[in-house]
Amino acid sequence: MTIDYIYKNEEISVRSYHLCKYNELHTISDLKKYYYKNNSFYKLRNCGRKSNEELIDICNKYQNEYIEYSENLSKEKKTLKNINLNLNRVQRNVINSFIYVNTNSLSVRSKNAISLLLSNNLKVKNFTEKILLSENFNPKKIKNVGAKCVPEIEVYISIIKDFIFEVCQTNDENYLIALKNKFLIQRTYDIPLVPSEILESESIFKLTDFLINQYAIFDKTQTVIVKKALKLFNNQKELTLDEIAEQVNLSRERVRQIRKLCLDDLFNKLLFVSNLNDDLFQKYSIDVESMYIEITVNILHKINQSNKTNFSREFITYILSAYLKDSFSIVGNYEDVLQPKYFNSRNRHNWNNFYLVEKELTLEFDFTSFTNDISNRVSDRIEESYFFNFKSYLSKFLSNNNIDILELLLPICEKIINEEFEIYLDLDENINFKRNTYRQAHEYAFEALYHLGKPSKVKEIFEKVIELHPNYDTEEAKIRVSMKRKNGFVPIGRKSVFGLKKWESELDNFKGGTIRDIVEEYLMQFSVPKHISHITDHVLKYRPKSNQYSILQNLKLDESGLYIFFKGSYIGLTTKKYESDFKRIWEVQKTDKKTWEERFEMLQNFISIEKRLPFSNGVPEKEINLYRWLNVQKSKLNTGKLNENKEDKLNSLLAKYPSVNGRRRLNSNEKYQELISFVTNNHRLPSANKNGEENLYQFFYKQRKLFDKNELDSKEQNKFIEVAKLIQNIKYEN
Repeated sequence: MTIDYIYKNEEISVRSYHLCKYNELHTISDLKKYYYKNNSFYKLRNCGRKSNEELIDICNKYQNEYIEYSENLSKEKKTLKNINLNLNRVQRNVINSFIYVNTNSLSVRSKNAISLLLSNNLKVKNFTEKILLSENFNPKKIKNVGAKCVPEIEVYISIIKDFIFEVCQTNDENYLIALKNKFLIQRTYDIPLVPSEILESESIFKLTDFLINQYAIFDKTQTVIVKKALKLFNNQKELTLDEIAEQVNLSRERVRQIRKLCLDDLFNKLLFVSNLNDDLFQKYSIDVESMYIEITVNILHKINQSNKTNFSREFITYILSAYLKDSFSIVGNYEDVLQPKYFNSRNRHNWNNFYLVEKELTLEFDFTSFTNDISNRVSDRIEESYFFNFKSYLSKFLSNNNIDILELLLPICEKIINEEFEIYLDLDENINFKRNTYRQAHEYAFEALYHLGKPSKVKEIFEKVIELHPNYDTEEAKIRVSMKRKNGFVPIGRKSVFGLKKWESELDNFKGGTIRDIVEEYLMQFSVPKHISHITDHVLKYRPKSNQYSILQNLKLDESGLYIFFKGSYIGLTTKKYESDFKRIWEVQKTDKKTWEERFEMLQNFISIEKRLPFSNGVPEKEINLYRWLNVQKSKLNTGKLNENKEDKLNSLLAKYPSVNGRRRLNSNEKYQELISFVTNNHRLPSANKNGEENLYQFFYKQRKLFDKNELDSKEQNKFIEVAKLIQNIKYEN
């Protein structure tokens, strides 16, 4: 029986009725449950003496329902107690997984409250004892639970309770596994139908392949990009960003952003497989009790053949790292291994493979420092060959000086130097670094810059290297990387221009780095902020083509928060403390910086709507900005400063819409008719801030300025006066 029914029969007052509805007591059973647990209704918000007495009378009046509820509750608890005692291993595992996933799907506050209540023990036995069978359990009394969390927790408990009853109905192991996996997948992903083969197999590889192809891990566009850009599949060449961009009809920059986003999130997405119970040893001979797991060619073939997949060795290792996250850690950089290598990262080793190492070993040993040190030794110039004992060398990278684990580390580290550097230990377990006296790329670059005698672009340096050494086999990218990695060079700005470090002390008005670097060094010399004019004077010594406006905008665009802006155009550093005489500007208006691809996309969108190129006047500011940007690009196009891809895009666009004089030739008579019609219908002038009215507003504003300067012809003057009178009449009427 519902509270609404009682209210309609006038058995309850309006106040008590609203009290019940507000506290979600919709039926007599709800009322009885609450009274049974709390012995009164005073704890309900806005409940007074009369409402309390009235609700107790209702409970007493419908005593049969109370008895029935008590009997059902008692019966249910007895059943749960028996179930808890008689669950078999498979049933317990299924329910435990179910509780774990449901708990993790709660809001942060609810999850923390439940975890605290259960002491982080999410096993079915503990759950039933502390929640389902406890006489004193009340969701509202859980520590740190707010009113908004209570309904969520009640639903959570109800779902788990129903699942426990469902699981105890059968002992069929395959059915139970399928039931658990079905719930887990459907709970996590929006997939209505999952094949029984996937549900029953518990194969982490088969499930991963299924989820990828169902666009469950990433959406359709992301999945296409991930499949084509990363080393997920065996014997498949990864495409470049430009190639993918052409296929998915997105800009190269947007494809890069999506690839990075997916790559950064891939491990977290794969963590779902840890809910399965895949027998890796039985199926693939993978020993999860070892210190190191290697995916051999045989294991790779066995995994792909049995699961009908085509995963790469790298991706299989990555999936395993998610599945075995509690006992193993992955050694290696995921960006290096899963992405195609076009450029090497500087100042660190660039990994070729993943290595799945027992977690405790990764905590005891610094694999990153170890590989970086080997990498530096290999890349440095070696005048005389040398060697040392490998095991003793490894002790340098121990975190806690636990030398007992060196025997365990030795084969793993030997495997790493074999695959990453093609270095092999001798019979005495020594590592050898052979004499290496050939000139390296940075030495050729240094010589080329010395001959050039001035800061030069990478292309110019590369060409000079080839000119000086025609037989030297190198690439422009290699020269660039070598200058970035060595300290003898300094970059000039952000345009791939380099100079020699020694020139800073030898030449006047030469300083490497960006404008921000120069400003930072300048401001560090003073205890007070400096005016932008003084900063500009200093910067112009080294960057004569710059100007005050561009320097200021450059500093405002700095995302590190290094610079402080004060009133009066003074600028300081956040690393320094200044006197209170300078008033800080807390909200600095930053320039909206967009990439070339984003600007071009804006231009395409404009043309698709307007069917023309942008004008330079008599139009909204956004259109004027597009016009200016397009003019700059056309200038770069004429001087050959755009790359081939950008040239093709711009030429294709300009071929369809030939350039015309950007100044808009206005048909004033038509525009005046449009303006008069607008004012007549809307009883106001057009607004600059309302969509669709900007052009008309610009027209009126420009005509008013020309009228004030007496630059309109007689017809236009008469039309303008007509509009003015119309506005005046409207004001008079109002």
